[in-house]
Amino acid sequence: MKKVKRRSYSILLLVFLAITFMVIFLFRLAADGNAWVTFPSNQNVFSGGLLAMGSVYDRNDIPLAETRDGVFRFNDNPEIRRATLHVLGDRRGSIGTGALTFYADKLIGYNLVNGVYSFDGNGGSLTLTVDAELSRVAYLALAGRHGSVVMLNYETGEILTSVSVPTFDPLNPPDVVEGDPRFNGIFLNRGFSSAFVPGSIFKVATAAAALDTFTDAATRQYTCQGVFQVGGSRVTCLGNHGSINMERALGVSCNIYFAQLALDLGGNTLQRYMEQFGLTTAHNVDGIRIAPGNFVAAEANTPALAWSGVGQSENLTNPLSMARFMGAIANGGIPVEPRILESTGSLIPRRNEPVMPVFAANELAMMLRSIVPVYYPGRFPGLSVAGKTGTAEVGQGLGTHAWFAGFLDDSDHPYAFVVLVEHGGGGLAVAGAVANTVLQAAVR
Repeated sequence: MKKVKRRSYSILLLVFLAITFMVIFLFRLAADGNAWVTFPSNQNVFSGGLLAMGSVYDRNDIPLAETRDGVFRFNDNPEIRRATLHVLGDRRGSIGTGALTFYADKLIGYNLVNGVYSFDGNGGSLTLTVDAELSRVAYLALAGRHGSVVMLNYETGEILTSVSVPTFDPLNPPDVVEGDPRFNGIFLNRGFSSAFVPGSIFKVATAAAALDTFTDAATRQYTCQGVFQVGGSRVTCLGNHGSINMERALGVSCNIYFAQLALDLGGNTLQRYMEQFGLTTAHNVDGIRIAPGNFVAAEANTPALAWSGVGQSENLTNPLSMARFMGAIANGGIPVEPRILESTGSLIPRRNEPVMPVFAANELAMMLRSIVPVYYPGRFPGLSVAGKTGTAEVGQGLGTHAWFAGFLDDSDHPYAFVVLVEHGGGGLAVAGAVANTVLQAAVR
């Protein structure tokens, strides 16, 4: 009798262990199954380590990559392939934020019931919010210069384009030579995964902080004589603007005005607002982590604090985060979270709490609209552009970064945008020209 009882206990223990291990396995399968099946050694969905199934389309159903009859193909146009590389990715998985890598489980059609089996052998499909033709225009406008063009709909959050150069044709991946400047950051989507010295486009953020802090910010005057002494050092300006208010300071991009404004605001206040505006946040775009910007709260009455208000010092800005901020200004202070997938499971765009009061956003939007025809005349024919140029000093004997950031004041085309041309020279002449080309295409 004792022997039977011992055997019964042993069987019950084995059954308990089997059930326990099965529960653990099912839990791990639910949590990690997508990662297991997207391992490149899985010959059911990879061929020679290259993704062999799945389709990705742009917002107009143009195939960026498509599997038909079990054959994987990229878009036929080499310019579209290069322009959309960093949002699409390559089959090797070199671009971690590209759809072919980041959403590989969806593209192979994986689910808990069927695994990776699909009836037609073509896998799953995704539709992105990007416009392939607009991306091609942006790619050509950059003309081989390193940089980024980002545009989003500030009412829906849809990213219409995120072009990054240098790029390559995914049908002919390059043999990257370490140290060769032609390949600097070639696998990075600069709009998503990098942050850069912003220069004068950051003055818009300093102005926004001031409008929410000082009741007289819009009319507050400072004097610019071309040089301003602070903490035994000098802040310099390209002009000698005399007594100047905020709107004119934005238009002529007066360093002295925004240096003094930063000193009055203080480093801790500025840092708090940069966090509030989302400029130092690692945003999430449909699961993809966006590189955060950087702002250091410098001590009171120091050159570092003065230059931080100008967009120099240790400031770094991510292009997509800046486009989100510009969209918030256009939206009365309310940002809409960017998204890259056409279908996110929700018909309602993710809106946040206001990052600035509506009066401050409207005041700033009015200034940005007003300065374009006055200080950038003829640059954007037929367009209602509100924006600000930036020419960022990067040191080390390198040329300045050229920036242009803003939004269209157009209810039919509610687009916020950022253009960056690395070491490109002047913001208006270089980045402004790229912005005009892309915006003209966007409204057509």
